[in-house]
Amino acid sequence: MAKTVNQALAAIGAGSRDITPAGLNVRQLASRSRAARNWAGDVYYRRRIVERDPSNAAALVQLGHALKEAGFHARAKGAYEAALALTPDDSDIHLQLAHLSKISADMTAARGHFHEARRLGHPDGPGIDFELSLLDRIDNHVVFAEAPRDDRREGVMIYLSVPGGRISETDRSAVGSGLGVADYSYSFAMRGFLQALEELELDHMVIEHPEYISDIRERSSAAVNIHLCFYPPERLRLLKGAYNINCFAWEFDRLRAPTELLTYHAFADQATMLNRADEVWAPAQSAVDAIVASGVTAPVRMVTAPIIENLARRPRKGRGDWRQLDRLAASLKDVSWQPLAIVPRIQPSMNNASAARRSNLRTVLRNSEGETPPPVFLTVFNVHDFRKQLRPMLEAFVQFTHDRPDAILLLKMSTPFRGKAPVNSQLLGEQITNPGRLAPPLVSDRVWITDQILTRDEMNNLYDVADFYLCTSQGEGQNLPLIEAMGRGLVPVSVDNTAMGGYVSETDAVVIPSTEGPFDPRLAGRYGMYGVNTFYVDEHDVRAGLKRAVELSDEEFTRRSSEALSTVHDVFGVGPFKIALDEVITRLSSAQTEAG
Repeated sequence: MAKTVNQALAAIGAGSRDITPAGLNVRQLASRSRAARNWAGDVYYRRRIVERDPSNAAALVQLGHALKEAGFHARAKGAYEAALALTPDDSDIHLQLAHLSKISADMTAARGHFHEARRLGHPDGPGIDFELSLLDRIDNHVVFAEAPRDDRREGVMIYLSVPGGRISETDRSAVGSGLGVADYSYSFAMRGFLQALEELELDHMVIEHPEYISDIRERSSAAVNIHLCFYPPERLRLLKGAYNINCFAWEFDRLRAPTELLTYHAFADQATMLNRADEVWAPAQSAVDAIVASGVTAPVRMVTAPIIENLARRPRKGRGDWRQLDRLAASLKDVSWQPLAIVPRIQPSMNNASAARRSNLRTVLRNSEGETPPPVFLTVFNVHDFRKQLRPMLEAFVQFTHDRPDAILLLKMSTPFRGKAPVNSQLLGEQITNPGRLAPPLVSDRVWITDQILTRDEMNNLYDVADFYLCTSQGEGQNLPLIEAMGRGLVPVSVDNTAMGGYVSETDAVVIPSTEGPFDPRLAGRYGMYGVNTFYVDEHDVRAGLKRAVELSDEEFTRRSSEALSTVHDVFGVGPFKIALDEVITRLSSAQTEAG
């Protein structure tokens, strides 16, 4: 052991000329240097102490601290290892080595030392568990674990990738960088799978550009490598050496046909691209049926994207009161809203008038002076998504407010052009205008719009302000905002077509009927597909749904709100994902055993 300590001392640079002033207390000088954050001085005096007593483990640890703070990570590691050689069961030294390994980008060593510190009974067990959970989120473009050279591999490693990378919903600028852009919703879908993997305590890693990796087995020590990829078919990227499962949402009754392709791009054929994956997961049975009917021969399975965070702790007990509504509205004081104001021939003037009436949500709500708060409806949408059917929704709501002038509809709009074009002009051009039909005037101070970026906490508060979530979509692959709203206890006033058919019913919602029919010219032009069916709503049916919603008794509202929350727990909990993933792991592990 003495030889090990001496070797460590040599590695950290011990043995240099002693320039300590005679007669001074070296330990005192070291402590003064540390207090002054003079790390060079601290290193010098700690080294003197260790040279005088190489068997002093505590002094070696202190030297390691000083070297780490001074930026000499390799030498700090030598000092800690020398101390560990003297006291191999010291959990705190393992913890220090774990932190040092983490900042040195040696995540394999960091994980090992954290586990050893916990095994040895370090008192900060929760802190160690938190650090281990952070290691699970390290992107592989930062560091990879080296694969064992003797092919002794064990366990499962799950890699995840998505076109735009993961999104931090606590960072407004990060959310804004992707919100409203094509395929941005795949990042939000991946978020749910990440949360489920963390809850299941499965090793996983988010990667960027999986196509750049020659063979993941050269970098992974796992016996089974699985790649959960979140891509539309045209942008599919596979991870070589892993079992690739593409998680893909689709809202129409078939994929785009090869005869509808207007490009020679090699990746344009959707069915061909999906067949490149080992397996396809779709979040709705309607999407599974459409994918299979389009000639995809890879296994296709319904697996909903988990939604296990940001859910209400308990069902709502009736509608909120003014005090609760004021508190929630105050938390959104920085969000600006402006009223609906669409008159096509004089739209620039209407834009100016609407912008002049910008208000915060508390002011908007206080315009209703009844004893009880107004019924608040909410919808969240990408203004460039033609499937949302905002025209019949707005026509119905404006007519509805003639009978219920206290009702309010909040439109949370997403667009990459926020701040560059008036919100009412964008609504007119993207949602209201339809070839062959005159655009109607739609003006109401009961419909309020914002295109601002909201953080996750702000979105939760916005959901909590509302009573009902209004959805008139022609088709959805999953409809995450609607599911999130149900998870906050809102009662949906919604169609039940495509994906919504799996979780919207009269048990937990007020259902708006929709009728199946062929693509209109506007949809055909946008999606480049012909002879495809989708679903349409009639403004009279939407208005009837709004009327039914506000007429619900408090007891019936509470019951449907509770059922909506239960639906989210049952359909979008960890359970369905775990069943599907366990089956894949069992199958791949059996194949590995047979091959071995």
